[in-house]
Amino acid sequence: MCVSIIQMPMMTRDDLLLEFGEIREAHGCCFADYAVATYTIHCCLRLATDQTVAVASRNIDDPAFAASVVLLAPAHLPHDRPTIFGIPANTHGFTHAMAVPSTYHGLLNQIGNRAGLFLCVPIFRCEFSGNESAEEFRQATAHRIPAYEWDRVMQPKISLYFDNPRTGGGTDECGAPVSLRVLLAEIDNLSGVSNGFIEITNYRDEVIEVLSPEKGNYVLIRNRQDEEVIDRARLVAAVETFTTG
Repeated sequence: MCVSIIQMPMMTRDDLLLEFGEIREAHGCCFADYAVATYTIHCCLRLATDQTVAVASRNIDDPAFAASVVLLAPAHLPHDRPTIFGIPANTHGFTHAMAVPSTYHGLLNQIGNRAGLFLCVPIFRCEFSGNESAEEFRQATAHRIPAYEWDRVMQPKISLYFDNPRTGGGTDECGAPVSLRVLLAEIDNLSGVSNGFIEITNYRDEVIEVLSPEKGNYVLIRNRQDEEVIDRARLVAAVETFTTG
């Protein structure tokens, strides 16, 4: 029995020329720019017969770093989920990159042969779990992670489940994505609320809980059972390590 393998058409250098008008080649990659009224998107692409890998940045033109990311991307990336991989130390501070398939992003969406186009986003490891759906990735990059901005402040992935009877604030058991700033504000709001609680899930899907039996004092619970009485300063340090480490 013969099995035929259908290959999707891949992006070519001619496709890029039609889209950009001009491209440059260096480091084994193609480089081109999108210029709009207030900013420029710098693109780096590695063309191959089975996939195209791209990196894009807003206003920061660093061809050597961009090329290092796309050249490190694994071969044969999956088309149904993200792939996180490590990158060398760099001036931007990123520790990893996450490659997402064409269904996750809108880069070069005017080109027809983009089914095999993967966008590699340089990241701080705590910003994504690597299990995001296409919709979760789009929501994260629209509201939390400006993916094309290489001078951004680290934004750890945090899910907050809490109830605060004093303020009336809270979420359902599914929790809500929040910034570290919002989380720390809710920790302050919890101070002395003996019948309230906070549950924090980090990018590794690990969970810690916080209670506050009296004002200025907290109980940090790890592994659903290991309790530690702690002041605010030590709690904030522990939460920051938990969410970013």
